[in-house]
Amino acid sequence: MLFWTGCFVFFFLLATPTFWKWANKRKKKKWIGFWQLGKAGLALIFGFWIGYLSLADHNISALVSKLIPIYLIILITDAFLWSSFREKNKKEKETKKETKKEEKNSIWFGIGVLLALTWIFMTCIFPLTIKKDLYNLVHVQTNQSKMQVMDIKHIPTVPIESAFYKAEKLIGGIPNSSYYKLGDLTRQKINGEEYWVAPIEFKGFFQSLKAKTTPGYIKVSAERQDDEGTLVDSYHMKYVPSAYFGNSMARKIREKYPHDILFGEGFEPNDQGTPYYVVAVGHYAKYRSGEVVDGAVLVNPQTGEMQKYTIKNMPSFVDYVIPSSVASNYNEYQAKYKHGFWNTLFGKQDISDVTQWSSGEEVLGVYGADGHMYWFTDHTNPGSTSMVGYTLMDGRTGQFTYYTGSKGFADGKASLNAVHNTFKKDQWTGTNPILYNIYGTETWYIPVIDSNGLLRKIAMVNAQNPQIVAYGDTKQEALDGYKLLLATANNQNNAIPTDKSDLKEITGKVLRVSTTTMNGENVIQVLLENSDKVFNINPQQAVYASFIKEGDVLKMSYSDTGETMISTETVYNETLKR
Repeated sequence: MLFWTGCFVFFFLLATPTFWKWANKRKKKKWIGFWQLGKAGLALIFGFWIGYLSLADHNISALVSKLIPIYLIILITDAFLWSSFREKNKKEKETKKETKKEEKNSIWFGIGVLLALTWIFMTCIFPLTIKKDLYNLVHVQTNQSKMQVMDIKHIPTVPIESAFYKAEKLIGGIPNSSYYKLGDLTRQKINGEEYWVAPIEFKGFFQSLKAKTTPGYIKVSAERQDDEGTLVDSYHMKYVPSAYFGNSMARKIREKYPHDILFGEGFEPNDQGTPYYVVAVGHYAKYRSGEVVDGAVLVNPQTGEMQKYTIKNMPSFVDYVIPSSVASNYNEYQAKYKHGFWNTLFGKQDISDVTQWSSGEEVLGVYGADGHMYWFTDHTNPGSTSMVGYTLMDGRTGQFTYYTGSKGFADGKASLNAVHNTFKKDQWTGTNPILYNIYGTETWYIPVIDSNGLLRKIAMVNAQNPQIVAYGDTKQEALDGYKLLLATANNQNNAIPTDKSDLKEITGKVLRVSTTTMNGENVIQVLLENSDKVFNINPQQAVYASFIKEGDVLKMSYSDTGETMISTETVYNETLKR
């Protein structure tokens, strides 16, 4: 705060003409003296506001952006008063010495005007000239291949709305629950399983004074639908973002690292459950634009101990350092500014739209097949729902990859529309669609919720053909139905999913046969004597499948996904010879 107070005092007093007129005048006017005291008071107020309340960094760019616009108002007021003073005392100016003093005052006034013009240029004009530089800042790696096949065991099932509902119920059971509120829910991996995790924060100023500490955090499994969540209340957190005065986490960081630019914080427990706030720090590439994350400060909210790490030596339990806001901005740079600012108004060459999700976010956190956390979003042609590609930004390293192998596929909004139409009668809606490579094909994985945020179904929409929509009460039911629909579509198109879905053949005697329903369609399920797999046969695909009996010998081809439940591609009954 002292840094900013000193800067305001210097500019409000020493860089204004009335101060020097008042200081050099033998017969000092009282009203000018009161004005100097008023400016000193304003300097203290603004120094407290910028330095203590908003916790601005101690940098030249921050001075220009935050101090100069306020100084401009003071300067205009000061110049008006100086002009009035000069008019009243015009007849008193007789000596050359006083004339020189007036020239000095004019110099100060000119310096102030120059600073004001600098601020106007840096705020209004300069940002338009650096758009192409911001595009180059992203360091895009283009990849035309498909994304890696996802391990379906770790595809999250519980959407954020359902996790929020469960977490809110847990907060209601905390003693003095009226003191607290739920912090931001973020998805992260703890001991190999994905969870929705949120810190418990103070509701307001008076609540923070009474409670002094928050009782811990809440985690809800993102993979298990039956998990009701866990309140981890063995950690009493004192230094949190919602605390005030010396307990404010951001203020404590600013005391130790006054020059670092803070880009946003995340909350992550380590694998032993100890909570930490991960606060990204870095610099701007161009004035106050183009965020570059250099590392993060890890804060223990119980003790206030903190340590700054670079991206390369970040502790392994930290899933992401890059804040979602930075990832959103990088997607915006990449989508719009390849050819600079003017192209966005006139030529509009190589411009795409970044999908704005229903949650208001432009990027969604996902975990890849490699276990890394990525910020994901898709890009579409302006005014359409046709993808031109999608991006994955590594949450730890910031590596930005643009996948272009999905051009023409349905984007996230189109997949949501397909789900909404499927459940229009129930008035259920899809939320947070994530694109995965499932069974060798790009697939939108979409939890379906009711108006209260409760999970009702799991839906899967084929990105290449959004008419293929499978759903089920559980993830496994949805996957089974999706395999069946893919098998039918692939048989009609003579196309076989690649990657992990390898086409194999098997011949064996039928041990058991039964009929079930998937996605409203009858499915025949077969067990063979020499296999532990369950083979799903679509009667519409194999017209003689309805006549299969125990003891028949079947020859079948299928896509081997490594699962127990398998959808067949072709079926030949050697007993019936058809």
